[in-house]
Amino acid sequence: MLLDPWTLWLVVLVVGMLLAGSMLFVWLLTPEETALIYWAAFTGFLVAGVSAGMARGLIPDFVSIELGNAAILFAYGVMWCGLRRFDRRRPCLGYAFVAPVLWIALCQLPAFGESVGNRVMLISALIGVLVTLSLVQARRGWVVPSQPRLAVFVLLVVVLVLNLARIPLASTQVSDNQLVIFTHPRNAIIGLVAIGITIFLNCALVLLVRERAELIHRSAARRDELTGLLNRRGFAELATLCCMGAGPISLMLLDLDHFKQVNDRFGHATGDRVLVAFAQALRLNLRQADIVARIGGEEFAVLLPGATETAALQAAERIRSGFQSTINELGEEALHCSCSIGVAHTPLPPVEVDTMARARLEMLQRRADGALYEAKSNGRNRVAVAPFSLVH
Repeated sequence: MLLDPWTLWLVVLVVGMLLAGSMLFVWLLTPEETALIYWAAFTGFLVAGVSAGMARGLIPDFVSIELGNAAILFAYGVMWCGLRRFDRRRPCLGYAFVAPVLWIALCQLPAFGESVGNRVMLISALIGVLVTLSLVQARRGWVVPSQPRLAVFVLLVVVLVLNLARIPLASTQVSDNQLVIFTHPRNAIIGLVAIGITIFLNCALVLLVRERAELIHRSAARRDELTGLLNRRGFAELATLCCMGAGPISLMLLDLDHFKQVNDRFGHATGDRVLVAFAQALRLNLRQADIVARIGGEEFAVLLPGATETAALQAAERIRSGFQSTINELGEEALHCSCSIGVAHTPLPPVEVDTMARARLEMLQRRADGALYEAKSNGRNRVAVAPFSLVH
């Protein structure tokens, strides 16, 4: 063997420190993504914990055993916090201290303090719990297709399996009640696997951040600058994807009544405030899964995946009445503005190709446009529903 286990673990430490530094460097380039700080801390504490383990016999046992392994446990807790932060959830950093404190407390018991094998099984189980939390968060935040997130998920599964495998194999890592993972040649493969996982996991996390940056950049081209809603292009792309799915779909086309008169009488600044207020009324009265867009000057569209005709009609009425309340809050006593809404619904089964999905969306838009024309013709400030038809 060219490299002994101790040398391989030393390489792991060097690689880990370089990766932690590179993660901080990426954060300096993208300071808005604070999850990178958590992931840099993950690698740093992992390196500190492994360093303490390698120095066993050269430093006090309390430092190498209790504090060293506590640092490793804290590292995995910080990994979980970083994934939560990346998915825009509260990091809950305080919970990352639970496993390290529990480890130190249990090590004071003779059953663990005097048995290396029992300690190996205990820390493997605790790491397994923390990695499982990271897996749950990685899966929970997986709302769009993402190859980097898939890579992170798979690597975490590998870490979980390897750590749990240490429990039945604890006896192979102990000799005369001494840990031999850093010294015995048969454990050299563990060092090689650790190097690979450390490199690939950090790369996958950086790619996850890069993917989000690219999505945000592409999203900016699909957003209306004034209201923050999707523009016509963004709506067409997302709505077409939804029309390929199973289940019912409803579509609203919405138009502000006499909006030109608002601009002429009160000025374009007030007109912009009205548009922003209407966008806010849409957000407050729709689900997070609904696709909302400003497709023209005072024209808006909403696609409601999975919504029945009754549910879509109820949502449209909420928007109409909610907009009236929002207008009253603008403080312009003479300002009167309402909206007309056309609703179309289809219970058609899913389609398999993009062209068929676009045809379904166009059919819904034609019917909703007809219903909107009906609402305008009947006095405005009302909701009209298009009768269902299989004719495109």
